[in-house]
Amino acid sequence: MYGRIFKEEQTYRGTWVMYLILLLEIPTLVLVSVLVFTGESTERMEGMIALIAVFSVMALVMGLIFNIKLETRIDEKGIHYKYFPFVKWRLIEKHEIRKADVISFSPLTDHGGWGIKGNKTTKAYTVIGDTGLSIDLGEKKKILIGTQKPKELSEFIENWMED
Repeated sequence: MYGRIFKEEQTYRGTWVMYLILLLEIPTLVLVSVLVFTGESTERMEGMIALIAVFSVMALVMGLIFNIKLETRIDEKGIHYKYFPFVKWRLIEKHEIRKADVISFSPLTDHGGWGIKGNKTTKAYTVIGDTGLSIDLGEKKKILIGTQKPKELSEFIENWMED
């Protein structure tokens, strides 16, 4: 087992979330553009400023969605995770972990959705999906890291915890 490493990267690219945002943004841009260009010439300058502002906000939102990335790395030291751009690399050392299991969960009812969620006892880092690595650190502290590779991760964790 020594030297084996599990790695996973998850993003919103190509998911329903990205397409939903596009389905909301494109009609909004078309509507604002039509209103600006069919309005009176005295209001056109104000409309152009509004159009630029709306386009800028939408571009920033899409840029953020495209760049969000959950990275997981498990090696002999422990479980490393990063939720870019919000959380830098963190390490849960192997000796701190009481139990680690791949579980199914309900993102909406268990954590209030995807993203970075949590309370005093549980922290969840998910991008999309309903499976994740549940890590029990004792003292009523748990961390959940989402995964798109539940079978592979489950087999890896089973062997990793035995070492």
